[in-house]
Amino acid sequence: MSDPNYDYSGIIAEYWDLLRGDTSQWSSRPYFLKIIQQGGQPALDVACGTGRLLLDYMAEGIEIDGVDISADMITVCREKAERAGLEPNLYVQAMQRLDLPRLYRTIIVPSSSFLHLTDIDDARKALLRFYVHLMPGGLLAMSMKVFEPDPSAEEWEMVEEATRPSDGVTIRRWFRCSYDVPNRLQHTEDRYEFIKNGKVVQTETFSASPFLTWYTTSQASDLLEEAEFVDVQAHSDFTFEPATDEDTSFIVLARRPEMFQQYE
Repeated sequence: MSDPNYDYSGIIAEYWDLLRGDTSQWSSRPYFLKIIQQGGQPALDVACGTGRLLLDYMAEGIEIDGVDISADMITVCREKAERAGLEPNLYVQAMQRLDLPRLYRTIIVPSSSFLHLTDIDDARKALLRFYVHLMPGGLLAMSMKVFEPDPSAEEWEMVEEATRPSDGVTIRRWFRCSYDVPNRLQHTEDRYEFIKNGKVVQTETFSASPFLTWYTTSQASDLLEEAEFVDVQAHSDFTFEPATDEDTSFIVLARRPEMFQQYE
């Protein structure tokens, strides 16, 4: 079970955008936009976080809602939306217990967020909830990664650094992880350091064990077919080229059938 002290709240949510910097050129942005344009609206951004894609798409006129398990991330998203003059429909829910007031033509799950469901039963429940929230013929698109264990990853590495605009304090994020390869699980630790005048004045450490799982392209496709999705396919690394089991970054796509079984 994942350690409850890593839940994308508190300082993780507060400094999420600052530490990631400018994400406007990330390849996921035009990819998922095209997926929504092809799949149709309204769309749902699952694990929308602070609104990296959601608010950008809304500004372009896309009808899209957002949901995230973290209330703090949703709070940041609301604040950003208000500053941008946007009024998104935002919900705080876990994807495996999704219960929203309307159906969608397209559901996207970016940032490999589905992989946080390290329990296979939770993964199956989430796919069922996506299924029942799609209109007949609706499209689901989920980004995935295959992790390649590296012994050096067990050593602390500084992965992100930024200056807090309000007071000039430097914030550094350090990361290390380990892998349970037979069970396809990643265990992780993050350490946040706050540095003022060259001295570390605050340190916060967060851990989750396990934190992520992973699937090959064929394993992810099998999971979708088991959930009674149809037209299952995979794209390689935010392109529209077919993915294979050699790909370590891919998007798996599937549709709810036009004629479907009605789940209770």
